[in-house]
Amino acid sequence: MNQAPVLTPEHKPSNTAQVRSMFDAIAPTYDLLNTVLSGGFHRLWEARLVGALPALPSGRALDLCTGTGALVPRLAPRYAEVVGADISPKMLAVAQERWKTIANATWLEADAQHLPFEGESFEVVTVSYGVRNLPDLGAGLREIRRVLNVGGRVGILEFGTPRNRLWRSVFSFYSRFVIPLVGGLLSGERGAYEYLPKTAAAFPYGAAFEELLRTSGLRPITATPLMGGVAYLYIAERFE
Repeated sequence: MNQAPVLTPEHKPSNTAQVRSMFDAIAPTYDLLNTVLSGGFHRLWEARLVGALPALPSGRALDLCTGTGALVPRLAPRYAEVVGADISPKMLAVAQERWKTIANATWLEADAQHLPFEGESFEVVTVSYGVRNLPDLGAGLREIRRVLNVGGRVGILEFGTPRNRLWRSVFSFYSRFVIPLVGGLLSGERGAYEYLPKTAAAFPYGAAFEELLRTSGLRPITATPLMGGVAYLYIAERFE
């Protein structure tokens, strides 16, 4: 069983207003830095996430914590409607401009912990590197369950910790020193790129995160480590 670290107070996400402010600040360079810092692997992982979910041409999908909307063009051909929701208005502004030609996409500023949707509104919910930034993770997962139809699927991409000791040491060094340095230079917001690796390193992963899904009323289906555990792809469903 994975031994996930415990979230300590200094590594927990700040309040909602502070999270919004941080992502507003890094919105202009967010996509560039994702590509640079992941070496482009994040695109492969996003494709794998969408491909692991059922295509439902008459269904609705919610991309929660959508950021600049990277998943939306992958989701749009598979569903009748895709809603991209995020707490950061500046991230959403980038998304709306970038993907303005996607006719079946709508965008909404919304807090993932208090979603403005009726229950059982979506067949699919996706979250890409967003759940660890929720000040109240349990509330966010319960909201995902609430807005999912019974039998609906959720796909979550989130960072983990490599099991291999050597690879874990290499990735830890990269996260602690390279990401803040490069992120700070390109975005001018070094503090954000110091904060994000800390939350990633402290976040429950693998079996520990699956247990959180169960506690929130979601049934885990798969938890797949990516690149030796740098990230995990979780698929779960609402069963009742």
